[in-house]
Amino acid sequence: MSQREGATFFLADRTGSQRGPSSRRDGFYNPAMALDRDLCVLFCEHIAGDGCTSFLDGLGATGIRGIRIANEVDADLDVTVNEVNPVSCERIRDNVACNGVDVTVSNMDVRVLAHTERYDYVDIDPYGSPAPFVHAALDGLYRRGYLAVTATDKATLCGVHSKACRRRYDAVPRHGEAMKELGLRILVGFLVRAAAGRDYGAIPVFAYSHDHYFRAYFRLHEGARRGNAALENVGWACWDDGWHMVPYDEPQGERWAGPLWTGSLFECEAVAAMRRVLPNKTLAYPRQARRLLETIAGEVGAPPLYYEAGRLCSRHGLTQPPINEAIEALQSEGYRAVRTHFSPDAIKTDAPEGVLASVYERPG
Repeated sequence: MSQREGATFFLADRTGSQRGPSSRRDGFYNPAMALDRDLCVLFCEHIAGDGCTSFLDGLGATGIRGIRIANEVDADLDVTVNEVNPVSCERIRDNVACNGVDVTVSNMDVRVLAHTERYDYVDIDPYGSPAPFVHAALDGLYRRGYLAVTATDKATLCGVHSKACRRRYDAVPRHGEAMKELGLRILVGFLVRAAAGRDYGAIPVFAYSHDHYFRAYFRLHEGARRGNAALENVGWACWDDGWHMVPYDEPQGERWAGPLWTGSLFECEAVAAMRRVLPNKTLAYPRQARRLLETIAGEVGAPPLYYEAGRLCSRHGLTQPPINEAIEALQSEGYRAVRTHFSPDAIKTDAPEGVLASVYERPG
């Protein structure tokens, strides 16, 4: 079946739903990830301007991600799409021919390919956890490059399957308040620790949560000192009348989640660059991409973690006012307060929970 995503045409059987993947098959295509691939095109446009020319889509399936990068990024790029399944590989070659793009198609296990070739950008978009591929992906990067990973095992990172999280990510999750951001920060912290073990400093440039998956883009520089510097932002988080974060070497108890990334999840320059280029692109979901980037732009520099209004009001027996009113009240008292893309019912703020609760108690 011929389909279109963004400005790219491809042949695929729809093997996922708008809510996420259903099963793995030859030439697997998941339409629920179209927005993610829109954002990937915008991000790759940004880093192409930073001098990146060689791109690897390590787990190609239909090849749609790598082919969209080759077809829709306005730069002269050397794109490789790799897929271990030989049947899927033939479909990728057909899709490359469909779009008339210059793409190298590789039929290997990405963990083998990444030990023999080097790229400016490596993209790992697996069915499930990226953990089995991370170390090989790091080996496939030049001394300075970018790594992108997707995690569709969101429930694991959010604490629904805590044993699996400890096994895959060597981290203790937390199910409940702010679990989406905690889960993303565990994923980011895992990547930063893995990179440091290979003497790389990894910094998240654009990391977000959407629908059934987490997605994170990292800039990496080789060097033990850079790895050590990145590890300074790996620590622990705890809920105790509000959110608290501490460095990695401070003691933790059962209430603590981590180790996880405690620094910023976004770089202002990357978010601004993606927003600038968006109007010039033919995307699958331009409105959704624009709204998500607008919300994330407001989160740049905001305090880590968030308060969910429904949970807050339930704890304190309060009536929930419109969220914009609560944000304006906090801002009028000199606190930082913004919406977050993690939840439409949540606030990021540096105000203590008691202050936030007092704002909700006031009559409108």
